Amino acid sequence: MPHSVNMTSVNDRSVSVRDALHDVSLTLLGTVALVVMVIFLFLRRFVATAIPTLSLPVSLIGAVALLWGMKYSLDNVSLLGLTLAVGLVVDDAIVMLENIMRHVENGEEPFNAALRGSREVGFTIISISTSLIAVFIPIFFMPGVIGLLFHEFAVVVGLSIVVSAFVSLTLVPMLASRFLRAEAHGTRHNF
Repeated sequence: MPHSVNMTSVNDRSVSVRDALHDVSLTLLGTVALVVMVIFLFLRRFVATAIPTLSLPVSLIGAVALLWGMKYSLDNVSLLGLTLAVGLVVDDAIVMLENIMRHVENGEEPFNAALRGSREVGFTIISISTSLIAVFIPIFFMPGVIGLLFHEFAVVVGLSIVVSAFVSLTLVPMLASRFLRAEAHGTRHNF
């Protein structure tokens, strides 16, 4: 631009966008903390809580990596989808872990319990994930301006659920087979 042109900023929307992203990021971290506390409250075992807790960031990071690969940006809508997905991605891991824990508490070795438990609920994990994704299909194909806004939201949640199913079928049984040894002779808490 030539030196004779003076530019004056009339409105700076970046401040409100940064504040909104900061708020959504804090909400996301608070959601993760609450989910981990609820898991520990019901499982009452450190190792059993650590396994779904480890699957949570792996699932979310995997979903963000897929978003990046599909050329989506990380904005308020996608962060909102990730915040909602925190509660959805951990349920597959808990279902898998509970089935493996049942076999470990019945006296099986953790490795054999992980193999048997993952075989028993593998189809269930796939069907749970498929039904959750099916809920977001109408949002994905919604027409108009609202559809354009929520299209990215549906993609984020759907990708998070897909990655969560993959993590629950692979990472959770592997972690359970390696780290549930100390839990083998623990007592079960029934509520």
